[in-house]
Amino acid sequence: MSWICPHCGTTATLQNVDVDRGSGTAMIDAAPDDQMICIGWQATRCPAKACGKFVLEVGATYGKASRNPHNRRSGEVIQDSGRPVGIGNVRFEPRVGAPLSSHVPRAVVCDYQEAYLIKDLSPKAAATLCRRALQGMVRDRWGVSKGTLAAELEAIKDKCEEQLFGAIMGLKGVGNIGAHPERDINLIVDVEEGEVDSLLELLRILDSEWYVARAARNARLATVIALGASKTSAKLAVPPLSRP
Repeated sequence: MSWICPHCGTTATLQNVDVDRGSGTAMIDAAPDDQMICIGWQATRCPAKACGKFVLEVGATYGKASRNPHNRRSGEVIQDSGRPVGIGNVRFEPRVGAPLSSHVPRAVVCDYQEAYLIKDLSPKAAATLCRRALQGMVRDRWGVSKGTLAAELEAIKDKCEEQLFGAIMGLKGVGNIGAHPERDINLIVDVEEGEVDSLLELLRILDSEWYVARAARNARLATVIALGASKTSAKLAVPPLSRP
């Protein structure tokens, strides 16, 4: 199956040798109605040679156990409600998703990482951190600082492709109430499960288009400039032909 490594961001096709899965159950004798907890885990190793790191994910849901002929509970699950235990799924390694590039300011990287760590525990707080990371990117990449993110986005509107700018405004709107709670504490924007992942993905897209692409372009231009300089130096080093 196609898979994106949360360590290096590489898209890879996983083989059976790259993945291991397991499951188990937790049964408590005093639990009513034969309730039990179903636990599953998956370990994956990134097949990219430059990475090769492990990813470990664990999930837990409630279920109902069967009974054997002696009326004792067995480990077999006869009904899995799918209702998560706590936050349901936890990724132990890595705790943060696909990293931002080294070109992004450290303060933005910290907000991105913290948003990722708390996205399941507090989606609204994670959305606010994504909004602050967005503002940090805008200020650093475009050199604007107008006090509010709204004013700064208006200043760069003509520099962004229309669809991308629409997504940026969407991120701003989701995290806006959390950033300005003093305006009206009764206005809370609910952030559903999985929506913060979309905001984090937008930050990665901005990293790719605003930072990584620019760095790659500058490197290619520097190569051409250096080539031109070397040819000019070689031409000046050639002595003029002497006349007979």
